[in-house]
Order: sequence, then C-alpha cells, then structure tokens
Amino acid sequence: MIAWWGWLLIWVGLVLALLIMLVVMAWVLFRKAMALMSDLSDVVDKTAILDVESGKISKPQIAILTEMAEIRDRHEAERRRRLELKEARRERRLERGRTITQRDASIMQWPKGWS
Repeated sequence: MIAWWGWLLIWVGLVLALLIMLVVMAWVLFRKAMALMSDLSDVVDKTAILDVESGKISKPQIAILTEMAEIRDRHEAERRRRLELKEARRERRLERGRTITQRDASIMQWPKGWS
C-alpha cells in the first residue's frame, strides 16, 4: 500500500511532466510559426513585383447566365483580336525580311580583298 504522500508525489510529478511537455511543444510551435512568418514575408516581397492594378483584372463571366448573342459577340471579338495580332506579326516578319533581302550592294562596306 502507498501512503498518501506517495500518491501526492506521483501526481505532482505527472503534472510537472505534463507542464514541461506543453511548454516544450509550445516553444517548438512558436519557432515554427516565426519561421513561417519569415518565409511569408519573403514571398510577399518577391510577389510584390507581380501586383497588377485591380482595374485590369476582370471577373470571369458565367456563360450560363448570359445571352447567346453576347457570348458569340465576345467570342468573335476575341477571334478578331487574335487575327489582328497574327497579321501584325506577319507584317513585322515580312518587313524584316524585306530589309534583309533588299540590300544595295554598291553601298556595302566589303572587305578589302573582295573587289
């Protein structure tokens, strides 16, 4: 049989062990939270470059709730925009090709042995 002071020592030891474990776990979680905050501040600093004005961001349109004619108009406008961009790229390539192929050989600076 254990005396009353024996039970008191056992429970005081268990409570102290519990408190020590809780303090250690709280310290570990605090350190992890501080590391997380440091990493988050680094991410925020790096992504600050990517900030876009809110006026440029458009909300996605829900196609189910819009009229079919409006959807067709949007699709057609996007198709026309892509075709214009494609035509502009084609014109730039053609212009660059013209400048490359239409050199006047009489005004070129040729190396000295090539006459």
